[in-house]
Amino acid sequence: YLLPKEYITAFETCLDDAPRSKWSDVRAVIQEELGRIEDLFESFEQEPIASASLAQVHVAYIRLNDKSRQKVAVKVQHRGLRETSIGDIDACASAVKVVSYFFEDFKLAWLVDEISPHLPKELDFINEAKNCTRAAKDFSSTRFWRSCIVVPQVIENRTSERVLTMSFEEGVNA
Repeated sequence: YLLPKEYITAFETCLDDAPRSKWSDVRAVIQEELGRIEDLFESFEQEPIASASLAQVHVAYIRLNDKSRQKVAVKVQHRGLRETSIGDIDACASAVKVVSYFFEDFKLAWLVDEISPHLPKELDFINEAKNCTRAAKDFSSTRFWRSCIVVPQVIENRTSERVLTMSFEEGVNA
C-alpha cells in the first residue's frame, strides 16, 4: 500500500457508505436517457456492484447475435444530481465566502474555483466516454501498455449524458 494501514481502513468506510439510488430512480434515468431497459439489455442486475457520489454501476448483458451476448458495466448517474449540482456549487461558494470573512486564514476560495468548471464535465458521461476511448487509443500505441492496461470499450449506442455503458472488465477491490 502507498498509505499506512490506518488510512486505508478509514477510507474503506467512505467507499462502503457511498449513496445508492433506488431501483426506480435507476430505471427512470435510463428510460429518460436511452429508452426502456428491456429494449436495451437482455438482462440487468438491479443491485449495483459499486456506488460513488455521482453514480453507481450495474452489471447487464447485451445480445450480440443469436448465439452470444456480452457482459457490460452500466454506470448510471444518481437521479437529480445534474439539476442540483449548480445549486450545490453556489451554496459551497457562499459558505466559503462567509467563513473567509470571519476567519482570514481560511483560504479555500480556490476550491470553488476548481470545482465550478469541472463538475459539469464530471457529470457528462459522453465526455467520460470520449476520454475512455482516447485513453484506449493512447495505451494501445505501445506493446508495453497493451500488455498491462485494460481500458473498457465504450458501447456508444447505450451511452448518454447520464448513462455510460462499457465492456465489463474484471478487477479487484483492494
